[in-house]
Amino acid sequence: MIYIVDDDEFVRRGFALLCRSADLDFMSFEKAEDFISMIKPGENDILVLDMNMPGMHGCDVLDFLVKNEIFLPVIIITGYDDDANRDCAKKYGAVAYLRKPVDGQALIDLIRYSVNPV
Repeated sequence: MIYIVDDDEFVRRGFALLCRSADLDFMSFEKAEDFISMIKPGENDILVLDMNMPGMHGCDVLDFLVKNEIFLPVIIITGYDDDANRDCAKKYGAVAYLRKPVDGQALIDLIRYSVNPV
């Protein structure tokens, strides 16, 4: 399962189309709090996470996952590339840090590799 957390409706729609075209299962969330309230990761799950959102920031989500021993690969996507976001992604061990707009095929390749490394 690919969990997509992004406050931008157009980004969520774009990722939904991308996942469908690649025959990948996904769930998308507008708010990090909604994702947090239901997360029960399974094998081969991955999180595609926006950093700058109203309410809970992406770094807060990463901190929550670590504190609650929820281990899943995380791909950071952001339209706000700055030192704080890069440092947070590095601190919490994100598998990738991508700037928006994201290349769709590169994201699909990264997702597939992250859940099934060769």
